[in-house]
Amino acid sequence: IINALIKGEMTIEEMSELAKGKLCKKKDELKEALVGNFQEHHRFMLKASLEHIHSIEKIIERLDFEINKKMDKYREKYELLQTIPGVKEHGASSIIAEIGTDMSRFPSEEHLSSWAGMSPGNNESAGKKKACRINYGNKCLKGTLTECAWAGSRTKNTYLKAKYKSLVGRRGKKRALVAVGHKILIMSYCILKYKVAYKELGIDYLDNRKKEKIVKSYINRLNNFGYKVIIEKAA
Repeated sequence: IINALIKGEMTIEEMSELAKGKLCKKKDELKEALVGNFQEHHRFMLKASLEHIHSIEKIIERLDFEINKKMDKYREKYELLQTIPGVKEHGASSIIAEIGTDMSRFPSEEHLSSWAGMSPGNNESAGKKKACRINYGNKCLKGTLTECAWAGSRTKNTYLKAKYKSLVGRRGKKRALVAVGHKILIMSYCILKYKVAYKELGIDYLDNRKKEKIVKSYINRLNNFGYKVIIEKAA
């Protein structure tokens, strides 16, 4: 199809029929957009761009093959890391490449988090904790964890999604992703250290932990609206 497009062997109607998804509703607009002056030098530049893309794809394939070969040595832990929601093949291999598989070099998960640059500094005054920036650390690892955090926040019925939703409203998207990435790093530490798969806590885990605070909060809000609330547990 691409070669036919470049050679000019397809009509505007045939090209508009290739539309997928939301573009299917805009075929008339597509037909108007496809009307233009397509000359030989445009054809040459398209071919050159496609050849460049294909060459990069081949390099990526070779790199993926070499990474998979290296992961054979760490196959068990590599697969265990992928049990974390949002952590796929690329994420698992990147985590192993950056922190290794021997967690004895880190005295605790807090040391690993600090080394990676995924733990915020301690800014506390008069018993109140204040927001502050994360410290410097491993940029490649932070990028991988943030990418995994974004994927994990979009999974269904998971603890990581619940964690992201509980933070994004008051802290913003970037800080929420850093917090979720920090959780993924702690999970990775435990998985690599104890050689156990990730155990899903569920989307209701945070609500169950804060049940009493949530109930009191809603009661106070209703009292402020002038309602008298009587609490009874369901049978």
